[in-house]
Amino acid sequence: MAGEQLVIKVGTNVLTRPNQQLDYNVIHQIVEQLGALHRQKHRIVLVTSGAVGAAYGLGDFSREHTDLVQRQMKSAAGQPRLMQIYTDFCREQNIAVAQALLTRTDFSDRQRYLNIRNVIDGLLRMGLLPIINENDVVANDALTFGDNDYLSAAVASMIGADRLFLLTSAQGFFLGGDPLRNPKARRIETVERISPEMWTSCEASLTAGGRGGMLSKLKAVEMATGFGIRAYVASGKEPDIVPRIIAGESLGTEFHPTRKRPRSYRQWLHFASLTSGRIVVDDGAQGALRNNKSLLPAGIARIEGDFNAGDIVEIYNAREEKLGVGLVSYSAGELTRIVDGDAGRSRGQEAIHRDRLLLI
Repeated sequence: MAGEQLVIKVGTNVLTRPNQQLDYNVIHQIVEQLGALHRQKHRIVLVTSGAVGAAYGLGDFSREHTDLVQRQMKSAAGQPRLMQIYTDFCREQNIAVAQALLTRTDFSDRQRYLNIRNVIDGLLRMGLLPIINENDVVANDALTFGDNDYLSAAVASMIGADRLFLLTSAQGFFLGGDPLRNPKARRIETVERISPEMWTSCEASLTAGGRGGMLSKLKAVEMATGFGIRAYVASGKEPDIVPRIIAGESLGTEFHPTRKRPRSYRQWLHFASLTSGRIVVDDGAQGALRNNKSLLPAGIARIEGDFNAGDIVEIYNAREEKLGVGLVSYSAGELTRIVDGDAGRSRGQEAIHRDRLLLI
C-alpha cells in the first residue's frame, strides 16, 4: 500500500528541557519515528523549531539589547547545530536530509511559491527528508508567520499533504483550558468542526520558550482542515506518537477536514495575503461572490490602498467583515476611475474574476 504525505511540526517545548536547552533524547525518539514512517513508505516533511535552544553555549548574546536581534542572532548560531543533530540522528535511520528556511513572503510571490513546492516535491520523490524552519534571521513583523504552527499548515497545503501533525507539550486539545490549571478540563478526541467554545478554551498566552500556544494551533488546524487536510494536536513527548495515531490509536485530538481540497491556485491565493490594498463591496456584490460570481466594479463601495493590476487585495463587506482575497485586474487608480464612471470602461467588466477569488 502506498504511503501518505505527512507534515510533522515539532514545537520548541517538545524539543527543549525546562532550562530551554535541547533535549537530545526527545529529538532522537522523534527521528526514530521518522525512520519507522519512512520504512512504511510515507513521505515526510518535518517543520521544526529549536534553533534558539540549539544556540545555548555558543556565545554571550546578552550584549545585544534588542530582543528581536538577540533572537535572530541565536537562531543564526543555533540553526546549523540543530541541523547537524537531525542529520546525525537521521543517518542512523538511513535517511538523508535537506533544509529550507522560509518566510511568509516566500508564499506571497507566485513564482517563489511554485519553486518551493517543486523543490519539496522533488526531494520527497528522491526519498529525502525536507526539514523546514522559519528564517528568523530576516523575519520581522511584516515577513514572519509568527510561529511554526502556521508555517506547517502553509507547507501542508502547498504540497497537498494527507495529514498534519502538530506535536506539542499537551496531550491534545482540552475543552476548559489547560488541564494543569483546570482539573475539569477534558481532552476532545475528535472534532468535526471547530466550535466557538473551543476558541474560548484556548490559552492565548504563550508557553515559555515558544511563540505559539494552543490558540495558534487551533488557527493552523482551521486552515489545514479547510484545505482538506486531516490534522492532529498531540504530545511530542509521547513515544511513537505519530505511528501509533496512523495505526488507529486514539491519542491527542483528531480534526476532520471541513472542505474538499481546493485547486492549487486558490490555495496560493490564501497565502498571498500580504496585500497592499483592499476593496469594500456592497451587499449585492457579497451575495454574488457567495454564488460563485466575479466581482464587478458596480458592486464596489470603496477602494483602499495603492495596488497594481495583478496584485492580491483583500475583500471586505460594509460591516468590516473579511470575505476573502483576490487577484485584481486593475490598479487602484484605474479601478477607482472605473467605479466613478470616468475611465471609458463599463462598470460591468470584471474587477476580479471568479477563478481568481478565494472566499473564507
